[in-house]
Amino acid sequence: MRYTSSIKQLQNDSRYEAATRLLENLLHAQEPDHALLTQLYGVQQAPILHRVFARFLEEHATDFGIPRPHQPHASYEISEARSHVEESAGFQDLQSLILFGELPTLEAFEPLYGKYAGEVREVLRMFLDHKLVRKCGITSAAHLNRVGAVVAKIGMDQPGERMFAAIGFMHDALEDLLDVVRDDHRNVYTVNDYQAFLTRFSSPELHQHIKLITNFYDLILSETRDTLRSEDRYPGKENMLRAMEDMYTHDRLEIHPYLEKMHYAIEDADLGDDAYGAAKWICYSELYIREMAIYTHSRGDYRTFEIKGIDLSDNGHGRDALALGSRIKNLIKQQIYATYGSQLNSTWHGVNNRVAELQEDALVHAKHIIIRDFLQQQSFLDFAVSTLLKMISLKPILFVKPPRNPSVR
Repeated sequence: MRYTSSIKQLQNDSRYEAATRLLENLLHAQEPDHALLTQLYGVQQAPILHRVFARFLEEHATDFGIPRPHQPHASYEISEARSHVEESAGFQDLQSLILFGELPTLEAFEPLYGKYAGEVREVLRMFLDHKLVRKCGITSAAHLNRVGAVVAKIGMDQPGERMFAAIGFMHDALEDLLDVVRDDHRNVYTVNDYQAFLTRFSSPELHQHIKLITNFYDLILSETRDTLRSEDRYPGKENMLRAMEDMYTHDRLEIHPYLEKMHYAIEDADLGDDAYGAAKWICYSELYIREMAIYTHSRGDYRTFEIKGIDLSDNGHGRDALALGSRIKNLIKQQIYATYGSQLNSTWHGVNNRVAELQEDALVHAKHIIIRDFLQQQSFLDFAVSTLLKMISLKPILFVKPPRNPSVR
């Protein structure tokens, strides 16, 4: 894989090898010896660190599972394509205009998106008009254009075609625009009107792919939460379930399968204080990615699932700018994708490469979150205990456990 500049900086630390060995000891449920801890922390600090790590293993090692092996020959095609795309003067010109909130000409989109350039430009216009931005402050549309360009560079389309590149650009259109764009009657689109939105803004051959890559569970939960708030009701578990039941009674039949699966997934779950956030995570981790994998497998065409991998990779390569909780969630999303993707047992070269790349990327970055803390020289005890708690959060990535159902098919 391509190591980020922050990882390369860690690797230049003279204690990096010792920190790596310490992590491997813990992953294999082995207490680190005093010589290693002395090398990493010093003679005076080694005894207390030994007690800390021994206690952690005593309390948690039985839940670890098998340490996940690295894939040294994993593909890095997504990262390679992203670098090549960003070296292109045409992409640079287009992306710089988007980043400054300007709408490029139709001709500027044609090399990447061909006959879909007009549709892509209109989607971009809506993102810019509604000032949709990412957590780092830049326009969300920059991510869309980079994903579309990487899809084009990897070569999912037949020569002269640009359908999957356009899908790459439009992958977030429904999730980000349905609740802000207005129809001809000045009403905001809802999840119930998604087909009208697609018909208005995209060609028919794109619809099924955009629908597949859209997290309808998120859309429904968001609409449920907004409805409850408008009625001055708290979006707790019971209220959300009742709101879903009401949607089932009144909304279109196309939404019913999503509502049924959501209701089943969360009705017996302990959602805690943040019922909305917990329900979103359950639907993402247990339903959304899994069903996308199943559907693409049933069709024998994994390109839409590949685009989701490119999307996740693009979200991930800037994760160092995110808060720690968001960084860990981003990594676990990659792991969810890799887990379901690997269970397909596909012979499709492209999807296997995407799965391997995201798996290795998640594992390397998860480990370096921990290694970085081991290298801290001040407040070393605080960092040691803090990073052990991070290990618990990162268990789905760091360890392999036999799945309850070894196939998503």
